[in-house]
Amino acid sequence: MKVLGIETSGRICSIGLTDDDKLIAELKINIPNVHSEKLFQGVEVLLKITSLSMDDLSGVAVSSGPGSFTGLRIGLSAGKGIAYGLDVPFFLIPTLDVYANFGLGFGRDICSIIPSIREDYFFSFYKEKKGMIKRISDYIIGRIGKIEYDSDSELFFSGIIDEKLKSKLIKSFSNAFFKSEFDFSGGYIVARMGYEKMCENKKDDIENSVPLYLRDFDVKMKKNL
Repeated sequence: MKVLGIETSGRICSIGLTDDDKLIAELKINIPNVHSEKLFQGVEVLLKITSLSMDDLSGVAVSSGPGSFTGLRIGLSAGKGIAYGLDVPFFLIPTLDVYANFGLGFGRDICSIIPSIREDYFFSFYKEKKGMIKRISDYIIGRIGKIEYDSDSELFFSGIIDEKLKSKLIKSFSNAFFKSEFDFSGGYIVARMGYEKMCENKKDDIENSVPLYLRDFDVKMKKNL
């Protein structure tokens, strides 16, 4: 079964294709503010170079947020349109879960983190169990000082992490661990996780699917400051 994965929650527009859980191809477009213009072009390019067509797709998975309001709306609208037009299952994949999967195989606890607005960040914690990433916290929004994790093991940070954020995390966590690449945007991971949901018959309703913004919590938190 071939699944299309769309990730547009941040700066990078990433599109992936899988055959079951195996990568066929992945395309990343690292140009700001072109998601609406380049997303469908990217899908066409990906299908062309893999000698596939839309009719070969068995499902569509989309990174659902949190993240950029505009990027999430663009990705969700495109994914819903493709899935509806092809009459194939549609899957929402939380963005923090996507980034957490880049920590698979390192044997460390994981903090998935992406920027919100001002000095706030979206983050969540995970553990690797039997070759799978399991979330062990809520999806949270807050400042670096709010990230508390009681563990003696190294904490793998994955997500959209620039040098400024890396410096903050190193100061706050003596056990922080990073890979050399800081933006782990991955349409392939979205597609693979969509396939996993397909195997579990956990498709999402196209009409009622909405982005995971977490903004309501953000507003309440700021009122209490």
